[in-house]
Amino acid sequence: MSFRLTLILPRERARLAAALTRYYSEIAPNLRIDPSERAGQMLHRKDVTAFWIRQEEDRIGFAIVLNLPDDRRELSEFAIDPAYRRLGYGHAAASLIFAEFPGYWRMGISAGSPNAVAFWGTCLSALKGVEQLRDGAPFTDHQVKSYSFYIAGDQND
Repeated sequence: MSFRLTLILPRERARLAAALTRYYSEIAPNLRIDPSERAGQMLHRKDVTAFWIRQEEDRIGFAIVLNLPDDRRELSEFAIDPAYRRLGYGHAAASLIFAEFPGYWRMGISAGSPNAVAFWGTCLSALKGVEQLRDGAPFTDHQVKSYSFYIAGDQND
């Protein structure tokens, strides 16, 4: 099994826009965001790192990490294709992302995706290196809650 993250390159804007279209229609169908414009913004911002989540050569999801001041990060967007859910890929992707960027994190959880609340509650409490896990108020009107936590830097087995 070859599971990995790869950077999303600016030339892949159309592919990311298509993924964002599916993602936004699921998590916030009434949100008025142009996925193509959003993809362009994300791929050209210096404070964003965008990843494809891959199984073998298939793109099975994506993650957008916003790099905040003072070495803090926000998991801005995260999606696994429905055909690959409940197979451990989301947990594995989260583990890879957080291991790559230890430190303080935050994320908002979409009100339109009840499965996300259950997934992140379970995932974050089970991930190695997660400390200071806290529930918080949503960041936007489209979210139901937020999480903040710290990822320890040395996660050697």
